Amino acid sequence: MSGLWILGWLWCLSDLILKPRKLSYEKQFKVEADKGRLDQYSYQKADKIHFKIKSDFGYFLSCELLRPKKELLTKMSGTGVVILCHGFGCAKCICIKYAEIYLKLGYKVLLYDQRNHGLSGKAYTSMGYYERYDLKKIIDWCYEHFGENCKIITHGESMGAATVLMHLGIDNRVTCVVADCAYSDLIQLLKHQIKQFYHLPSFLIPVESFITYLRAGFWYRDISPLEIVRKTDIPILFIHGKIDNFVPTKMAKELYQAKRKNKVIYLVAGARHAESICKNRKGYEQVLKDFLEHVMREA
Repeated sequence: MSGLWILGWLWCLSDLILKPRKLSYEKQFKVEADKGRLDQYSYQKADKIHFKIKSDFGYFLSCELLRPKKELLTKMSGTGVVILCHGFGCAKCICIKYAEIYLKLGYKVLLYDQRNHGLSGKAYTSMGYYERYDLKKIIDWCYEHFGENCKIITHGESMGAATVLMHLGIDNRVTCVVADCAYSDLIQLLKHQIKQFYHLPSFLIPVESFITYLRAGFWYRDISPLEIVRKTDIPILFIHGKIDNFVPTKMAKELYQAKRKNKVIYLVAGARHAESICKNRKGYEQVLKDFLEHVMREA
């Protein structure tokens, strides 16, 4: 009986990754609006369409395309499409604060709910492993609707940042990437979090990885954005809060150091996890604008 109890406990522990707790889409939108992290009036007035894309795994991805005002279009931004990827336990509405910046710069913006989040279909969360294929499907849709000359910019937050980096390992149709508070390696992240927040021994990680493989078909070792970054020449802007203890700031530094060239790093003072844009929006906008101007000029 004790063996079954332990197995059941380990099974439930794997749910922390595979089946994260999350608010409904409506509640999450209200939280973002109430905290002033999105301009609800501007969002409601924005030129937007809602649609779904069927993933290669059978579920639908809930998507939203926002278009900038015509007077904001420029020669550089007119062909650009920004795809925003939210983090673990969140939904696409948390990315509206980033969309506001891109729309002001004249870019089209595509937001979508990752699998098992928001209004998208249910499937185990995989911390970037399967999510990268969904992102590839989103890019397929962009090329189909905007033509082969469109320039794709992917921008992710937290797990979304890991997703956009992991995606570079299977698809090079990206002009540049913005990775905000990405983890460099899932096993190293779990070692940090299991000690810091759960006070559990790290030997549980390989056990949980095996259970996750049995349930969802991927190993924790398969999720290492660091290994992808070492090999890509696509320009990447790394952003991280200087006092992030959930995904340690050192992970952004590891990613930056691993990349050979075409890289920028921006560390934000006083910002915890996923707080960089909130702590210094002006600085965030300027760094993003400078990065995009350089990349799009060279593209």
